Order: sequence, then C-alpha cells, then structure tokens
Amino acid sequence: MYSTYSQFQQFQLSTQPYQDTQRTWLAVYAPGRCVSLTASLELQLHRKFQLTRALGDLPAGVDGVVVAAEDAECLSTALSYFAAALQSGADCAFCDAVFGFEGDTVVYRAAGRPEGCKCAVLSRPLLARCRAQAKDPDDPAALLELAFRLARQPVHIPQALLRYRRQPGAEDLFSQNGKRVLLLSHVLDMTGAPIVLVSAVPVLRQMGYEVAVMGPGDGGSLPLFVEAGATAITHPDCVSSSLLWGLATAADLVVANTIVEVKAIRALNGGPVPVLWWLHDAFVGYGYLSHLIPKELERNIRVCAVGSHATAAMHAHRPGFAIGQLIYGLPDYAQDRFAPYDISYAGGRPLFVSVGAFESRKGQDILVDAIRLLPDEMRSQAAFLFVGKGADKRLLAQVQELAAEYPQNVFYVSRLSRDEIKSLMQQCACTVCSSRDDPMPTFVTEGLIFGKPGIVSEHTGTAGLITEGVDGFVYHGDSPAALAETMTKLIAHPGLAARMAPACRALYERYYSKQAFADTLQAQVEALLQQNQPDAAE
Repeated sequence: MYSTYSQFQQFQLSTQPYQDTQRTWLAVYAPGRCVSLTASLELQLHRKFQLTRALGDLPAGVDGVVVAAEDAECLSTALSYFAAALQSGADCAFCDAVFGFEGDTVVYRAAGRPEGCKCAVLSRPLLARCRAQAKDPDDPAALLELAFRLARQPVHIPQALLRYRRQPGAEDLFSQNGKRVLLLSHVLDMTGAPIVLVSAVPVLRQMGYEVAVMGPGDGGSLPLFVEAGATAITHPDCVSSSLLWGLATAADLVVANTIVEVKAIRALNGGPVPVLWWLHDAFVGYGYLSHLIPKELERNIRVCAVGSHATAAMHAHRPGFAIGQLIYGLPDYAQDRFAPYDISYAGGRPLFVSVGAFESRKGQDILVDAIRLLPDEMRSQAAFLFVGKGADKRLLAQVQELAAEYPQNVFYVSRLSRDEIKSLMQQCACTVCSSRDDPMPTFVTEGLIFGKPGIVSEHTGTAGLITEGVDGFVYHGDSPAALAETMTKLIAHPGLAARMAPACRALYERYYSKQAFADTLQAQVEALLQQNQPDAAE
C-alpha cells in the first residue's frame, strides 16, 4: 500500500517517529461503505483495534473510537497518532488529509478548526456524551459535529493521516453554517505578498468569517496561515484549476492576492461571489500577464492596492479601473522579545540598512554609487549594511567590491532571521530603499515601527506617505547624487534621525498598524458587499 501514497505522504511517513501505543484499545466505527478504510487498516502499525459497525455493544476496555463519516485510506501510522493523542489526555483528535486520485491536494487544518473533518478519534466518555445528545446516536457525521462542539481537550494532529480519492469540496474546509472567505495566493513562501496576506486572517475571523487559503504548496508561510486560524489547501495548479471555481463559488467572499491571480479574476468576473482583488505589484510584475486583465470588471469585483505605486502600476494598463487603498498592516514588533543582533562592526557609527533580494528593480547599484559619492569624511563617520540574497550576480559583485574597498564601513549579509531583522531595525539609524520599482517595501515599514526614518526612492509606495524631513526622505530621478546628499544630511547631523523617531512611529500607527489595517480592510469588504446588493447598480 505504501506505493499508493502520494509523494507528500511518502515524505511525511519517512519523518514520522515510532510511537508505542499498543496499550490503547481503539474501535473503528465506519457503518457506511468503507472498502478503502478496511484495506488500509490491515497495514496499521498500531494493532490493538477492532472494526465495528455498531456502537451499542462496544467492549468495556475500548479507550476510544475512530469515527469515519466517509470512506478513506488511513496512513499506516494513523491509528498510532490517534492512540497517542488519547494517551496524552485528548478527548478528541483530528488531522490533516490528502485528496485527489494523484494525491496532489493537501488540506492543512488550524488547531481550532475541525470543520469539515470526516474522520476523528473520540474518547469513550466523549462518545457517550455525543450519543446521549444526538438525534441519531449512530450517525457518524452527527457524532463528529457534536464531538467538535463538546470536546474539552481537542487536539489537532499536524499530519496528513487520511487520503480521500476525490477532490476536496467546500464541505471539507468549512462548517455548514458559518460565513466563508477563500484567500487565493499564487505562492505561500516568505515573500512580501503572502506574508502581509497572513495579517488579513485574524481580521476576517473577527468579522465572523471562517477562513481558508489556497496556494501551490508550502514555501514557508503556510504554517503562519494555519497558526493565524486559517485552513490551508495546496494544489500545484492553484491559479487556474477546476477546484478553484467550486471552492470560490461556495464562499461568501474571495480575496485574490496580486496580479498573478488574474486568471482567477477572469473566471470569477461577473460570477456569484464578491471578490476583493488586492494588488501589491510593481510595474515589472505585470510582464506577460497584462493582456489577461479584463477590459471591464463586473460589480462583484473590487480592486484595492497597497498605495499609490501599486495603483499606478495597474492604471498603466487599465486607467479606467476604480482602485481603493488597502495598505498592509504589520505587527508591532517593538513589543516583541527578541535576541539582540550584534552590530558591533558598525563601531558605534550610524548604520544605514538596505534589505531585499538583489535584482535590478531593487536598485542596490544606486546605493553603491551613492556611497562612493559621499565625501570621505562623511563616509568614514557612518556604516552601511546590505542584506539580501544575491540573485543578480552582477549587483552582488558590485556590493562585494564596495565592501572590499571600504571594509571598515560597508558590510554584506545574505540572510538574517526574523528576530535578527527586528533587532537590526531597533539598532540602525536609518533604512535606505533605492528601488526603481517597489510598491511598499516592508523593511522600511519595519524601521518605522522602531521609529527609524527611511530614505526612499520616489518609485516606492512609501514615498507617497512620507512628509519630507519629518518622518522620512524622498529622493528623485534614481539619482545616486541625490541619495548621497540626503545621507550626508543625516550623517552630518547625528541627532536628526533620533529627533524624527516620534513622527516615524506615528506614520506606522497611522497607515501600517494592525488597527489601521483592520479598519481599512473591514471598510473595503463592506463597500464590496454593498456594491453587490441587488439595488447597487440602479
């Protein structure tokens, strides 16, 4: 049977530890058609169990019952994990699952979100309480629904222990009665767009929505969505798969993240579900996708953008689109506890920081040229740190050459952890974003959290929010000389950046705080729902 597992399950199985659970006796209750379940039970590592078609005459020694409302294959370790959960004190345990004939779709459940589960283990006492309250004490679906409501010690097992040989539907992600929102993201990695989408999850949950996110696979941010309370579903072709239409049209709201979701927008344009299309993209992001943008959007689509730069990028292709503003929110990292990042190499001098992957649009070469243009006495009084992966080898070589030329002043690090970034922002004097095309650079916002001013190009979304000389600086024309002039001003007046700290912090609270984001997102969702009312077009 191992050879029938999906690639994901085979990988997962290879990393699972052995658990000694044989002292726990399980019954497996599956009164319906259970061909796959029965076959997979023969390969269970946990052997102390019995398959039953009736609950009324369970032996006295049974510790818990695996209740299955649908036929499913169990991974060979499934009963071991269920038994271990009971041993740890849980009265109900549910897990993740794999779907599809090829096993290419995975549903990851949040710890507090068992909605849609078709199989779980119930302790003997919990089963008794559920049967006492159920209209039909032998209906597995009714028993599971009651169990998820009555459980006092529920546990989520973060493993895909079940496999269903069908595609998942809305009933696998959501409850029967709640409001539903589906988030669409073309990646679930640690880049800016999915990271800020995570911040929408708690806001939408506070608005009463059950939240699911659909993406291609875990690239690092998927656990963040799950921890925030969303159910995550991964499918390799998440942008245009047939699965998309079924899940989207069963939702009460869809949030499509970035221009890359344009195929989903085309499919849902004029459809029965309201869609909030949230744009974070630079001009270069439209690339080969601009021809796919609908000429007109029906009233079920509302477009929002992360500031003026992202708005201008869309307007370059569809100038007639009405675009609202929805600037992302970042947590107040200044309230977090984190280990200090050692910047002793700065030698107590003001540290200017640039963070971002090395690519032409990020403009690290502009900052390199600006540092070279600084008068020698100014350069010697400051330190400069570049952080980012060297995707563009030419840019990386320029930075490394500069660091070799001024080894006491210029430094390069390919990667820092999240805690190290927070500590860096707490200690630096100023952030520098020399991008040629950047909708809303997150590291500049992270600096604002700690009261640090940013020097930004006019080609950033941040530039449209800054008050010059009060909470930041904007230079123009992609000019290294103009950038050098602004850095010189800060170096020559050592107390200036510190005096700007209150205004920088106020800028964060006004536009980027969790509360500001929550208020704006709620207003945009309400406006979208209002424009979808039957009389909205009259």
